[in-house]
Amino acid sequence: MADEAPRQSQPEATPGPAICPWCSAALPVPDASVCPACQAHLIEEQGVEIPGVTTVYPGLLASAAAPRKVKRTFGSLLVGEDNEIPPPTEAELPALAPPDADVRREMLRLELDARLASLQAEVKAIEAEDGIIPGVAEEPPAGAPPDPASGPPGPE
Repeated sequence: MADEAPRQSQPEATPGPAICPWCSAALPVPDASVCPACQAHLIEEQGVEIPGVTTVYPGLLASAAAPRKVKRTFGSLLVGEDNEIPPPTEAELPALAPPDADVRREMLRLELDARLASLQAEVKAIEAEDGIIPGVAEEPPAGAPPDPASGPPGPE
């Protein structure tokens, strides 16, 4: 407890001249009911009801109190009814089961084939942009030294 710093008291805010909260004009007296600059009412009149501002519309209150039907199933969205979807029958259960290993393997093979085709198309597009013709090697310009990667020139 000795480690705590003593609390310093905050100085009290001295009340300055009263100002209008709407236009920030100085008020002649702090308890003025109307601002002389913008004519805003500064003191609320008791018993004033403005529908939509100080009170809620009665029609909205009635609709908020009425029970609502919530469509919670996918089938009800399609059909438009609020009935529950019955659980699947024994005959429908195999159709909802996950696929077996052979089907999953075939799905994976099809996915890999599609990725390979996409990558091959991308390679062809890049080659077309660069002007490379697949299967045709570019010849070095005349007078250029031979490419060391192609090996030593042999007797022809």
